[in-house]
Amino acid sequence: MPLSFRLFSVGFSLVCFGVGMYTLACGILGKKMNILSCLIYTIYYLLVNALILAGMVGVYALDDAYQYENVFNLFNGTIGNLLHSIMLAFVLCRFSRTDFWQGLAAAFLGNFIAYTVNSVLIEVTSYYSPTFGGMYLYTFITIYIPYLAVLPMAAVVVWILRKSSFYRYFSHLFSKRLWAAGTLFFSFLLMCVWQVLDWLYPDTAPGLGYNIFFFALIVVALFWVQFLAMYAAGQDKIRAQEEMIAQHQAHMALLEELQQEIRAFRHDFTNLFSGLTLQAQEGDLAGIQEFMRKTGSYFDEKLGQEIRQMDGLNRITLYPLRSLLTAKLADMRKREIHSALEVLYPLDSKVVMETEDLLRSLGILIDNAMEAASQTDGTVRIVLLQEEKELYIAVSNNYDQAPELSALFRKGYTTKGKGRGTGLTSYRRIVSRCKGCVARTYLKDGYFVQELRLPAA
Repeated sequence: MPLSFRLFSVGFSLVCFGVGMYTLACGILGKKMNILSCLIYTIYYLLVNALILAGMVGVYALDDAYQYENVFNLFNGTIGNLLHSIMLAFVLCRFSRTDFWQGLAAAFLGNFIAYTVNSVLIEVTSYYSPTFGGMYLYTFITIYIPYLAVLPMAAVVVWILRKSSFYRYFSHLFSKRLWAAGTLFFSFLLMCVWQVLDWLYPDTAPGLGYNIFFFALIVVALFWVQFLAMYAAGQDKIRAQEEMIAQHQAHMALLEELQQEIRAFRHDFTNLFSGLTLQAQEGDLAGIQEFMRKTGSYFDEKLGQEIRQMDGLNRITLYPLRSLLTAKLADMRKREIHSALEVLYPLDSKVVMETEDLLRSLGILIDNAMEAASQTDGTVRIVLLQEEKELYIAVSNNYDQAPELSALFRKGYTTKGKGRGTGLTSYRRIVSRCKGCVARTYLKDGYFVQELRLPAA
């Protein structure tokens, strides 16, 4: 058999497997395939495996090749698959803006599915392949068909995952560090299951039960992962509902406080109006003008700010966002931090960022502003501007000492004490994986300003 045909067969099989892994990982994460990223990963997969195979050929040419056989099997198996998965996670993180650890777990699962399909078909075709027809037919049956079959099988699995909304639940497994670590470990074990079985049972012959077992293993593994993901999603939903209830209570407290202020103003205004009547009877025009000026400033001091905030909140139709802002404004009143909310137009359009990520991002910005606001006259301003093609958000606060802007982009940086600098890191991670989102930080007129621009969906 010519060397060129052998090299083409090896390259063809590696390309099919690399594309299959990439397709499965995208399906698990619910991301659309990107031609450029798929091409980059496939070329990487082809070149790295070609180097590994070349090294194996060189070693097998030695007299004592058997001494290195286990080493190369280990590298070409577990270690090689780990490196390929890490590279795939980097590619997905760079081009699809996914979280690296979610991409790594998806790469592990994609490798497991693709390897299971490919290995079972290779074993079956090798065992049942006819002995006639020459080496070309044998190669086509035992190599081309199993590796080519990875692609349609990957497409079927991705279709099933999308129909079951697997990706929506999968992301919830990474809401906590313990869940994320357990998901990564479980996915890694699935990827290694074939190497373990090869070591334990190297002479296993394929059969009907053998094939059913391994294809069932894919189904069971995916259902188990989805069950855990749905459980994690349920826990997140319970926590979100608890937070929403607390925010709703804060909203009701704000309304009650505003009602009390109106009652107090009504009582004070009655007394003030009595004085105005006396001045009018005496013809004191200057006194009436002075009364009107003081009454206007008194109204702004007592009720104006609260009414403006309520008007701004009522312009927000996204209830979770309105509840979050209500809770934060109530918290600022308790801390005696001056707050100003401006919602210039009704906020009703959807943005590319997920609602959960939007709430986390805005919550981090407001919490940081509250912590960093000046201790003597703390002020936090929040601006939301709904435009045709984007949502503009700005959170600003005054300060006693100007922060070092260049240091803000260092991981773990904080001015609030050790172990409290994770908020900005999480915020930057959320923004980085949101396509088209732009964050900006600067100082202006004694205020530290953080802007966030979110394109409309």
